[in-house]
Amino acid sequence: MTIKGFIQSAELVQDPADEDRVMMVARVQGVGAGQPRKILIPFEILVAQDDLEPETMAGRAFNAVYDHVDQAAAIVTAIEVGPGRVLRRPGE
Repeated sequence: MTIKGFIQSAELVQDPADEDRVMMVARVQGVGAGQPRKILIPFEILVAQDDLEPETMAGRAFNAVYDHVDQAAAIVTAIEVGPGRVLRRPGE
């Protein structure tokens, strides 16, 4: 399934299944009714896409593909984050 909207915030967290791995959890807005308000970006995607930094994600548009939802978060299998589509810059 596809989900798109804007990223409100993002943070790296330790993977509960493996303490040597991290994943990114992002709170999102603008998604459709009934869609999750959190997305989880697995370690493999973070390694493959080195432009996914939590401190630069807030306010940017995203388009993601996910196959299931676990604990109210969509587990992302692919994601594209807009480079310059900023909803609101910090402090505005």
